[in-house]
Amino acid sequence: MVAAPAFGADSPFAPSHLYPFVGPHDALGALVWLPGAYGKDQPGPPDPPEIVGRLAKHKLDVFQFLRPRGNDPIAGGAETLARGLGELRARGYGQIIVAGHSRGAWIALTAMAHPHLADAIVAISVAAHGTSPEHQPRAHQDWEALWASANAPDTRVVLVQMRSDPYDPDPRWRLNVATKARVALKSIFLPPDPDGHVGAYYPAFDEQLGAQIADYLWP
Repeated sequence: MVAAPAFGADSPFAPSHLYPFVGPHDALGALVWLPGAYGKDQPGPPDPPEIVGRLAKHKLDVFQFLRPRGNDPIAGGAETLARGLGELRARGYGQIIVAGHSRGAWIALTAMAHPHLADAIVAISVAAHGTSPEHQPRAHQDWEALWASANAPDTRVVLVQMRSDPYDPDPRWRLNVATKARVALKSIFLPPDPDGHVGAYYPAFDEQLGAQIADYLWP
């Protein structure tokens, strides 16, 4: 294990201190974790859920995506993510996985618009528009646009939709849109346990779903 290198001040990624770091020449790849939104009054993003630790065991260096607090635009996040993933490729990482929860998952999915930018994407409880009924027409338009922009047929995408998630009021419709995209899609649709928008952070998520997610990423 080597010390995680210091990235430039303008880098959107920081190596996670929670997992072993071996560097691009010894790692099999890199995993970039994008948490949900967090406010200026919080000390920082929550620690990743246990599924990230499971994936990291496949000899991946884990990076945290340092998005701005409060004002966290999707378009800006997408541009910053693409730049950071290109930087990881330039450093020599052969396989790149992007994984995220909630708003982080939405931004992670924007990588589908770029062929060969990410080898795999894991999107859990995708959200970006809140729960107010007046925001749902825009949410539908943006969801359709997100998947219509996909141009990465070799990218494996895992879309996880949880039961009783108020940020996903029409899960069947969302899934139907996703199945038409130019990606290799695996759907985990309304598993029985756990549930809710933050279900990914419960131990049952990794216990029940972790193995099938990993098996899809490394068949």
